[in-house]
Amino acid sequence: MSTAGTESKPSPISGLGLFATRGFMAGERIAPYGGVRLNAPPDVRTPGQPTFLLEIEPGLWLDGSASDNPARHANHSCLPNAELILDTTAGHPWLVAIGPIAATEEITFDYGFSLAESLFHPCKCGTKDCVGRIIATPLRPALRRHLRFSRRRD
Repeated sequence: MSTAGTESKPSPISGLGLFATRGFMAGERIAPYGGVRLNAPPDVRTPGQPTFLLEIEPGLWLDGSASDNPARHANHSCLPNAELILDTTAGHPWLVAIGPIAATEEITFDYGFSLAESLFHPCKCGTKDCVGRIIATPLRPALRRHLRFSRRRD
């Protein structure tokens, strides 16, 4: 699946990723994150299957699993090159470049998981500052402290 400036293809991070087919400048919109709005996340999830749920505000979720939502393939990174911004006039989030993104570069953003959520989601981004779990940037120091003090001591 591709849209103007992006394409989905296998990613070294996880499954399919979203890749730039042209350069993007800082602040430029990359792709909208579309989907069906839900008042609660669905109860049923298939283990091992990707989830494309996005909480856009407390109690309001977006199910981005539809094939016409290429932004669903943007993977998490501990050093992202994009961010997800809710456009209140359009009514849905957009991936927006944080800095310049080169053609062929994978487009990533911080999923913003809580400490509890991070325990169930390993990170495979491979950046030098990766803590090994998908967790929101401001919470990474707390996770590092937790991991340091929870290691077995000899």
